[in-house]
Amino acid sequence: MKIPLFKPNLGKEELRNLAQVFKTGWVGAGPKTQELEAQFAKSIGARHAIGVTSCTAALHIAAQALGIKKGDEVIVPATTVISTPYAALYNGATPVFADVEEDTLCLDPEDFERKITSKTKAVIPVHLGGHSCDMDRIMKIARKYKLYVIEDCANAQGTKYKGRPVGIFGNIGCFSFEAKKNMTTGDGGMLTTNSLQWAEKLRAFRWYGSRNDTWKRFSGNNKYSWHYDVAELGWKYNMNDIMAAIGLAQFKKLPLALSKKDKIRARYNKELQGISWLATPKDRSYTHSGYWLYVIRIKNGRRDKFIKYMGEKGITTGVHFPPVYHHSYFKKLGISAFCPVAEKVGKEIVSLPFFSTMKPSEFSYVVKSIRQFR
Repeated sequence: MKIPLFKPNLGKEELRNLAQVFKTGWVGAGPKTQELEAQFAKSIGARHAIGVTSCTAALHIAAQALGIKKGDEVIVPATTVISTPYAALYNGATPVFADVEEDTLCLDPEDFERKITSKTKAVIPVHLGGHSCDMDRIMKIARKYKLYVIEDCANAQGTKYKGRPVGIFGNIGCFSFEAKKNMTTGDGGMLTTNSLQWAEKLRAFRWYGSRNDTWKRFSGNNKYSWHYDVAELGWKYNMNDIMAAIGLAQFKKLPLALSKKDKIRARYNKELQGISWLATPKDRSYTHSGYWLYVIRIKNGRRDKFIKYMGEKGITTGVHFPPVYHHSYFKKLGISAFCPVAEKVGKEIVSLPFFSTMKPSEFSYVVKSIRQFR
């Protein structure tokens, strides 16, 4: 039996939406993109949503829209993917790594505050694996020091903090629809904000720096208007209607997918209780659903042996994530850090197979294999 770590749930609904796009012949950014943006914004209570090619692109232009530049510092958690500190680097700023909470793997508010200097311009809390950060504490610190907050929600479609969707607490939220996420558009991402000023900047930055993209020019005139102006440096980061067509079908499936994953998570927690060398994830009371990862911790220095064993059983596992500052690129830049909790958990964490279409037989095989590990 071969069991993947992730598996997207794609079917006839996505094909039907794609057929509509192919029939119109409009495959670039257009009406489907706008439809997904409107639905997504409404679902989390944001005034604006802007579709882009990836969450990495979203983080890049979110920092750009907030005016982050050379000489600034941006605080990011040590446990995250490389895209998070890249948001600072792409804009000429320096990422500063703060430690994470041992139970949630999310940004530790206390260490975040300790890392603030006169150069600090923003913080990027990451809702790791779909567990929400402690946004009340983070926002309180950010207001105290007048810092911008960019929420990295790449792992957290459907996650709620104290009953409210993540992505609306900070100045800008950034979501991922990459192939493995709770909902996918193949690749793709979304920005959310309540600020019209930042929304307009983000729309321009995703399309070369112009506020008059192809669909706007086409749909706003009886005759196609060729003219547009580029007012500032931008990028080619726009979502297209092929992505959005898949996303609209996925968006309808998301509530049921999350419900199924919540049940699988609860079953994992129950079935893996009582194993002395293994710790299951701990969820704080303020977070709800939206989980992308199921992360256990293997004690006594046996993590790598466990991963090898699971692979021999045909079970795919992963590590999300070792301390991001371990990447050699940061050494080349002369950026160093040491975060004790991130270092410790980075040697223990393992992500287990976790997807909404996981069959009972697959689940049972994973649990049985874990229990047989010696």
